[in-house]
Amino acid sequence: MRNHDVPDFIRKFFLSVHRRAVAAHRAFLCATLLPASPAATLAQSPQGGASFPVGIRELEYIDPHEGGRHLTLSVFYPAAIRERPAAPFVMPFFTKLNLYKDAEPAFGTSKHALVMFSHGRGSNGLYYAWFAEFLAAHGYIVAALNHYRANTYDSTIAYLANKLWQRPRDIGLSISFLLNDPFWGKSIDADRIGVAGHSQGGFTALWVGGARINPEKYLAFQRGWRNNQMVPEYLRNELPLDAAPALDVHDKRVKAVFAMAPGIVQAFGMDEAGLRQLTVPTYITVGAGDTQAPPKHFTSSPAGSTTTYSSTSATRMEEMNFRKPASTLPASTAARSMRRSATPP
Repeated sequence: MRNHDVPDFIRKFFLSVHRRAVAAHRAFLCATLLPASPAATLAQSPQGGASFPVGIRELEYIDPHEGGRHLTLSVFYPAAIRERPAAPFVMPFFTKLNLYKDAEPAFGTSKHALVMFSHGRGSNGLYYAWFAEFLAAHGYIVAALNHYRANTYDSTIAYLANKLWQRPRDIGLSISFLLNDPFWGKSIDADRIGVAGHSQGGFTALWVGGARINPEKYLAFQRGWRNNQMVPEYLRNELPLDAAPALDVHDKRVKAVFAMAPGIVQAFGMDEAGLRQLTVPTYITVGAGDTQAPPKHFTSSPAGSTTTYSSTSATRMEEMNFRKPASTLPASTAARSMRRSATPP
C-alpha cells in the first residue's frame, strides 16, 4: 500500500501521537544519555532536525533458557548512504518515515547510546518506528523488540496478562545479546543504556529500571485472570500462580527510563512504594484518560536520581539535564508536572 492510499484519519492519528511524544523523548532521553560525541550535540538541537539517514535491520536470536524462546528485534541506527543506493523500508499505514533496510551504519570508531523500546500489549516494535527513527537520526541505536508470545504476530493470554515478568526479562536478554554480538557490541556504549516503552511497555521500562512489585498484589492479579470466566477454561488452567519470577527483573545496566502511559501498574502490584525503588533518572507521562496511571502524588525517587511525573500528554517541555541535582532543574512546562529529590527511606 502506498502512503497516499492511507486513509486521512489514520495519517492524522499517527501524526498527532508523533507530535506529542517527540518533545518528551527528545527532552529526556537525549539529555539523560548525553554522550560526548558530535552526534549527541546534534541530538540537543531544539529544532529536532535529522542529522543522519536511518537504517533498520531485523535480528533474531534464541534464548537458551525457558525452553528456547525465539525473540526478534528491529534495530534502528544512524546510517551512511553513499554512492550505492539503499533500499527503502516501507511500512503500510505509516507516513513520513524514511528508513533504509540494512544500510551501512555511520558508526566509525565511536560508541553510541542504546535505547531499548518495549511495545504495548499485543503490539510490536515496528509500530513505534516513528519514535525510533527520531532518536536514530540523532546518533542513537534503538532496539525495538517483539515481546515473546505477546506481540501482534504471536501471542497468548499467558504472556499478555499473566507472565508479565517475561517482558523485562526480554529487555535484559536483548541487551546482553546486542552487547555480545560481534557487530553491534563494538558500537554500543554499555554505560549509556536506556529503556523506553508505551502502555505495558511503559511499566516494563519502569520494572527493568528498578521499580518493584508487591508480590501479594501480583498474585491477586494472576488469580483474577485465572478466575476470569471470559477466558476459555483450558487456557485458564495453564496460567501460573507464582509471583517469584516477578521479583527480580531489575537490570543495573539501565541508566534511564522513559514511560509513556504505563498501563495497569497499580492493578498488578507496582504501587507507590515500588516506584520509589527507582534509582535512575525516570520520566513518566500519561494522558487524562489513563485511569490506571501512577499515583498523582508520586513525584520522587531516592537520592541521586530524579523522577518526573506529568499528568498530561507532554507536548511542550523544556530540555532537562537529569544529571544535575533536582533543585537546579528548570521547571517543566507540562501541566502539573512535579519533581523533587528524596532521601532513601
